[in-house]
Amino acid sequence: MLSQEEKQYALKKYIEFLQHPSVSATGEGIRDTASWLKDFMTELGIDSTIEDTGGHPVVLGKVNNGGDKTLLVYNHYDVQPVDPLNEWKYPPFSATIENNVVYARGASDNKGVLIARLIAFSKYKGNLNFKFLFEGEEEIGSVHLSEYVEKHKEKLNADAVIMEGAGLDAKGRPMIILGVKGLLYVQLTVRTGDRDVHSSNAPIVFNPVWELIKILNSIYDGEKVKLKGFYDDIEPINAEIKELLEKYDVDPEDIRKSLGVFKLKTSDIKSLFTVPTCNIDGIISGYTGKGSKTIVPSYAMVKMDFRLVPNQDPKKILSSLIDHIKDKAQIEVMGMEKPVRTSPNSNVVKAMINSAKRVYLNDPVIIPNSAGTQPMGVFADLGIKEIVSAIGVGTPSSNAHAPNENVNLENFYKAIEHAYEFYNEYEKLNK
Repeated sequence: MLSQEEKQYALKKYIEFLQHPSVSATGEGIRDTASWLKDFMTELGIDSTIEDTGGHPVVLGKVNNGGDKTLLVYNHYDVQPVDPLNEWKYPPFSATIENNVVYARGASDNKGVLIARLIAFSKYKGNLNFKFLFEGEEEIGSVHLSEYVEKHKEKLNADAVIMEGAGLDAKGRPMIILGVKGLLYVQLTVRTGDRDVHSSNAPIVFNPVWELIKILNSIYDGEKVKLKGFYDDIEPINAEIKELLEKYDVDPEDIRKSLGVFKLKTSDIKSLFTVPTCNIDGIISGYTGKGSKTIVPSYAMVKMDFRLVPNQDPKKILSSLIDHIKDKAQIEVMGMEKPVRTSPNSNVVKAMINSAKRVYLNDPVIIPNSAGTQPMGVFADLGIKEIVSAIGVGTPSSNAHAPNENVNLENFYKAIEHAYEFYNEYEKLNK
């Protein structure tokens, strides 16, 4: 348990951190926040540096406690833009506390977790070695992280990685996520002319929208992705993962309501974690203004993402997509991430489960991989096999990425306790 003095110190640093804007999309406050973070880490006895990446800097820390095992702690100090500003109850960087709840951009995603882990480190007295990697571009897609990690892989090598926290579910249970889906994000553009033309020419000119529709229908038929080899490398669901999925007890109707959709495609919510997808994010073409304008557009563009499950390779999927489309459209790659899944029997997962039970007095919810993506793959490329996302401060009502982002301070203090217990448990299991 934290003493009252420890809580006051932790809250003071949390509030200071939240009051430093660090919006990666605009660059607002990024350098200043990185500098504050480095100074705080130095205050805690962490050998810290600010390192350039070609974009926003990372803050890197290292502590050698003389142990045989090294834990790499990943978080990000950047936050989403605050728009729409008029929907905020309090100024988004004021870090206002009301009824034991702090309101601020970044409170949940990801500054609360970052501070909680550092405060927990300050209490830790064992022999586990630490490396801290705090990124400034996660909210804009970790643009330079892969290149940075590859360039500095020798000083980033570790035995396990804990990613930004998964938080608590709607029932207040801590979530432990063992991996992520991979991602291939592309933009396809079909061009049929230098400019739009009068629609009277429709009998003799190609319409790029119809051509794009043909391409999209040839890629996905509403049930299956039709790219050659798309499903060939999918890792079979083993007994360990099957057992985790059987314990996943979420009501599909609760999910539907939380998403604000009228109907779900399936009641099999577990497909979120096991089924790869082909999704259209947006389409632009032609005239979409008020009234009518009779034209044949000159181009049509679509943004698409493929979410991938373990063993699918985004580079291989991209190659198949290029072969499939040939010269029918231009392809621009806008993002690639590898899927990752850590064994539930690994020491990092066992330590996370045991420590969560002690702190929350409840069994954690264990998910084989998230339905979304974060940059776990860059660490898997280092040869690190134990990577997990857990220890979080947020709940489904924390409004991450939205106005009035908030965290209950009791959840913040619990995250500190969880991180502290985890550090000790992970060290014990590796002796």
